[in-house]
Amino acid sequence: MAFESLPGVKIKDPEVKRTYIIADFFSVYANGSDSVLPKIYNWSDFCAIAETRNSFVFKTANKDALVGEEFVISEKLVPDPAIWLRLRAIIEGAVAANSDIEYTYGRRILPPKTLCSGCDVSREAYIATGIYEEGEVNNSNVVFLNPYLDKLIWLFGPLAMIVGFVFQLFYFTEPWSTTTLFTYAVIAILFGGVVGIAAYLFSAYAAKTLYRRLVREDPALMEEITFVVCEEGFISTESKLYDFSDIIHWNRASYFMETNHMYIIFSDTKAVFWMPKRLFPRQVHSELGDFIADRLLQKPVSLKKKDSGGEGDAKSEEKKPKAKKGKEK
Repeated sequence: MAFESLPGVKIKDPEVKRTYIIADFFSVYANGSDSVLPKIYNWSDFCAIAETRNSFVFKTANKDALVGEEFVISEKLVPDPAIWLRLRAIIEGAVAANSDIEYTYGRRILPPKTLCSGCDVSREAYIATGIYEEGEVNNSNVVFLNPYLDKLIWLFGPLAMIVGFVFQLFYFTEPWSTTTLFTYAVIAILFGGVVGIAAYLFSAYAAKTLYRRLVREDPALMEEITFVVCEEGFISTESKLYDFSDIIHWNRASYFMETNHMYIIFSDTKAVFWMPKRLFPRQVHSELGDFIADRLLQKPVSLKKKDSGGEGDAKSEEKKPKAKKGKEK
């Protein structure tokens, strides 16, 4: 079970007079009293768990043709984002150990813990901590949501110029001359410039909208994140939850993309790992990109010792470094 070392969460719901204790088991106390014997569910008793924007919904499996039970833990019962994220990690760890549970969740930037497996991180690893910045997330959103959009944006202007020039040639009936063609060209250039700027502004607005939606749906975006890339695999997760004993193995990854600001690893067609390049020294960027590509191709790679000096050292000399590397200022 991934993230199995996390302590459980106790949640009281005064409206339905219940207390939930969510840990290795899902316990329900009636009347909100710990003195009453609880009803204890194994995680395998659940057929579906869903995380929405403001609640967790648990549904038990149907038994003897009867409708299963449903439990709802709303955001107002767990106002602390740190507790909400710990609850999410416990649930996803349980789902990872019980593949029959149907698990659904909303938009997020961190990978689901269901992809993780228990594995001690090796001493030689690329480790960094930091908080995501809006600009780098927006830039990567535009790039990876549609790999062709970033290129097409810069084609809109020239295409608009050509269309505008041809349109003037055939629409206006006055004879062609050097002056007329020059005027048409100037108008076409202005038109193309306006269309190009409009396309760029639209893409920026779309990326900003996606970011705001992501902030609303995923509180982890505002937390300090620990990023790890090593021989065994990779992971990005909330620093408060991580003890370097879980990893996503490379066989879970399909391919990776390097943008101006991020290393992004995909599982199938979903981006599950976003690591800001600014957390590492510039001289390490090429080496780190090559390392990820080689691991995806299952090539043997050895980490070279490199003294980059100062904050942002790309290698961890210890499994749990006392001074975290690459921490955002």
